Amino acid sequence: MTEEALRRSPLHEVLQAAGAGFEVRSGWWVPTSLVSAADDAVTALTIADESAHGKLLLEGERAAGVISAALRVEAPSVGLSAPCGDGRVYALRPDFFFVATHPGAEAELVERLHAAVGDAGGMVAVTDVTDGRSQIRVSGSVCRQLLPKLCGLDFRERSFPDGCGKISSLARTTQLILRCDHDGVLSFRIVGGRSLGAYVWETMVQAGSEWGISPVVGG
Repeated sequence: MTEEALRRSPLHEVLQAAGAGFEVRSGWWVPTSLVSAADDAVTALTIADESAHGKLLLEGERAAGVISAALRVEAPSVGLSAPCGDGRVYALRPDFFFVATHPGAEAELVERLHAAVGDAGGMVAVTDVTDGRSQIRVSGSVCRQLLPKLCGLDFRERSFPDGCGKISSLARTTQLILRCDHDGVLSFRIVGGRSLGAYVWETMVQAGSEWGISPVVGG
């Protein structure tokens, strides 16, 4: 693959300006190093670019059945999610699902889903939106203080448990907000239109400055 053909995150230039180093993984330029704040910032508030992660949408009245057949999991209830191999499937409506995968895993999943759609007699649209969406992860105990500055959702545990996914306005843009704790650390992924990625990143960095938000390399 030529350098021109390599895929770039919508945040590539923002991270490059911040001094990030890059390498090629799964056909993407991904950051491998960033200027980091003090070590204790890791447990306070961090932000990472995960735009290279696979992102699929399924929509249609038989989408739940396609999920079950292709991913071998019971389709979750609206607002919740279920693990599927190395990824996770989120139910946004009874007929609308988002599948999150590791970088490079989306192509094989698309094939499996399309096969299941055929077996189900159609009526379900499968769309790979990996290149068309940014994905930003914020982690740390103060996420519940940061996110309400930009979004009107209730981020308390009882209203937004781990594995929950909701579509909402964040920084006056429409975003998919996914709770995705890792190793016991409170984490959220913000997924939205590619053209809005840099704006959302910079807005979140500005809003998180009072907690010393630290850019880190994504997983």
